Amino acid sequence: MNQFSRNTRVRRMNATAMPMIKRAFALTMLSLLAACGGGGGGSSGSSVSPPTYTGDNLAVFTQLNAVRQSAGAGTTAQNAALDTAAASHASYLVNNSLVTNAAYLNSVVGGILGGHYEDTSIPGYVGGFTGCTPQARATAAGYSGTVNELLSFGATTAADCTASIENSVYHLVQLIAPFTEIGLSFNAGSGSGPVCAIELGVGSTAQLPAIGSWVSYPANGQINVAPAFYNQAESPVPAADLSSAGHPVAISLYNQSNSSLLVGNIVLHTFTLTALSSPVSARVLAQPGVGSDGTALTPDANIPAPGILVLLPTTPLSPNTVYSVAFSATANGAAVSKNWSFTTGNMN
Repeated sequence: MNQFSRNTRVRRMNATAMPMIKRAFALTMLSLLAACGGGGGGSSGSSVSPPTYTGDNLAVFTQLNAVRQSAGAGTTAQNAALDTAAASHASYLVNNSLVTNAAYLNSVVGGILGGHYEDTSIPGYVGGFTGCTPQARATAAGYSGTVNELLSFGATTAADCTASIENSVYHLVQLIAPFTEIGLSFNAGSGSGPVCAIELGVGSTAQLPAIGSWVSYPANGQINVAPAFYNQAESPVPAADLSSAGHPVAISLYNQSNSSLLVGNIVLHTFTLTALSSPVSARVLAQPGVGSDGTALTPDANIPAPGILVLLPTTPLSPNTVYSVAFSATANGAAVSKNWSFTTGNMN
């Protein structure tokens, strides 16, 4: 049973016209784990069967799994039912020229944000109407697990699709959540604007890292990290008072010994970012009620679970610079400590 469900939208724009992305919060980390009986013995190093994708679909699959693997979240396996749901919805958006329809994209129907909601009064379905929501469409396609949908509008390449999702706050934490399966469809748009539809799913067992390991992103040793995050384009806007920000840094405290966490189970001690030994001005976003006896927290009800924390630099990071992350906390009475570094690339 979901403890809460919400939909959010991201528009990513800069001088090079970054694509707009939208995400349906069909589930949260906590609700996902509850639905899976507490998480169980997933592995962040799990392997998957070779996919049958080709072209852009194969590239998106490979790149998204590379992000997850580098973060320690494990890879996802191709699922034919989720592919069907993704392809059907991408076709709906393209055939009805909804990719750039602001009235539709900005609407909210039954708690589902436009982009993810299908209206039976609109023609142009391929295969017929299968459901208003991402979960309904996946179920109709034969998927029995819990589903979350990610959409990228305007991405003309697979790399654009991946970049528009991983450089965000609320999308990023869902991308590296403990899903096990994926379905996707990259639709070039045929003149109505391209869309990249991604369905992430989990069945009976969530994919969690081993005891003593934690999912985090950007990954240790990662290079060419985008320095800037255009936060005003994400909806709801992380840090609405900032005109732009630096690439978010996320960590999840969920693993095989912490498959369920409440806000009272977590006390943050340190979450800092430094470059050349100089501290970076940043805010740490966390669910309201999460405690701290060190680094100050910014309560954010849009963070999907208590065990997710996101460090958001208040200005774009410097290009081609090494950044070091220091994190320490207590979760369920046990110490959590992780230090890592990454290097930015050219300004995006």
